[in-house]
Amino acid sequence: MRILRHDSRSADVAGLRRLGAARTSTPGVRRKVTAILRAVEREGDRAVVRYARRFDGARFGAKALKATPREVRSLAQRASRALRTALADMAARIEAYHRRQLVDGFRVETDDGSILEEVVRPLERVALYVPGGAGAYPSSVLMNAIPARVAGVPRIQVMTPPRQLEANPAVAAALVLMGLEDAVYRVGGAHAIAACAYGTETIPRVAKIVGPGNAYVTEAKRQVRGEVEIDHEAGPSEIVVLADDSADAGWVAADLVAQAEHGSGEELALLVTTSSRLAQEVARLVDEGVTSAANVAAARRVLGKGTILVVKSLEQGVAAVNELAAEHVEVMTRRASDVARRLVAGAVFVGPYSPVAAGDYGIGPNHVLPTGGAARFSSPLSVRDFQRRQSLVRVTRAGLAAASFGMVQVAMAEGFPGHAQSVLTRFEG
Repeated sequence: MRILRHDSRSADVAGLRRLGAARTSTPGVRRKVTAILRAVEREGDRAVVRYARRFDGARFGAKALKATPREVRSLAQRASRALRTALADMAARIEAYHRRQLVDGFRVETDDGSILEEVVRPLERVALYVPGGAGAYPSSVLMNAIPARVAGVPRIQVMTPPRQLEANPAVAAALVLMGLEDAVYRVGGAHAIAACAYGTETIPRVAKIVGPGNAYVTEAKRQVRGEVEIDHEAGPSEIVVLADDSADAGWVAADLVAQAEHGSGEELALLVTTSSRLAQEVARLVDEGVTSAANVAAARRVLGKGTILVVKSLEQGVAAVNELAAEHVEVMTRRASDVARRLVAGAVFVGPYSPVAAGDYGIGPNHVLPTGGAARFSSPLSVRDFQRRQSLVRVTRAGLAAASFGMVQVAMAEGFPGHAQSVLTRFEG
């Protein structure tokens, strides 16, 4: 990792923010995804089957797009009993946390008897995308499915590439734990997103699509947004550690290495510290520890371009961290709780015993977080993401009469006499 000082030209905060910017797709990816979306919208199952054969080598027709519950349960049994128990314990912690997010809306009754309400309802149907390859995580299945279940979503469908569950029985175990074995479609990629957005003969249309995916999946989600809702335009994982000279260099280095091992090679790893000694020691330990990571080559690429920024004061450090608004921020400083309340991030991990890994593996809060600086305006996945709110307005004659003069004045000022007449007509004759 390179060590920079805050007062050097190469260490300007704006430059660091560009390191954390969301990676956009290429024109080639956008064109290919657009063609896939249009084909599935026009042809339905026929296009889905064709793309499944082309991209995944699938050799089945539309009738086999949906896995049977028996198949999914059988694959789940291949996961060890210990793992299934660990997933159940993890799910219980996640559910307990997310149940605290449930709200009922509100009801206001005015003096004239009018009733104004905000009504909260679950979405009717959502899709959970479960990627293939190195991106398949049973923990993410729980993180996406549990808030939807807690919100009361009655229909959840799962989209995952063919043979994904055979390759990852832990994912099948997570789906069974969530009671989703009867709603699994063996379809991945951009064509899975298209099927969920537009609906096909076999695959129902949904209101929202959640879950991570590769560049094509992410681009497809971006393009169908508006037809359906999505969770986030997620980029590679990000970790920023804010530390002073009280931090343990070995623990800091271990946390940086951990977030670099996701496998894309595009992850962001950054240490912001007031201590030159800590900076030197962490750089040395990261170099030694990277060999223990999964995906060593990709982790080396991340950490090779990773940065240790030495700042003059904790105030400068807080400003640098907030400019990035990263996915994960760890605080290893004196009075860490006070410092943490001043930070902008998807999730903040406070103190030496709160590694990001604790959030990844179900201590309670959701690990589906905004990346690429989106924490400035976006939030972790929650129960609220699976609900919709609508207004209910019941106005009495007296209530409308009391407000009618102002309504008419504003309607006429906006050039809408029909709106004004809609109110006035109720008091004529």
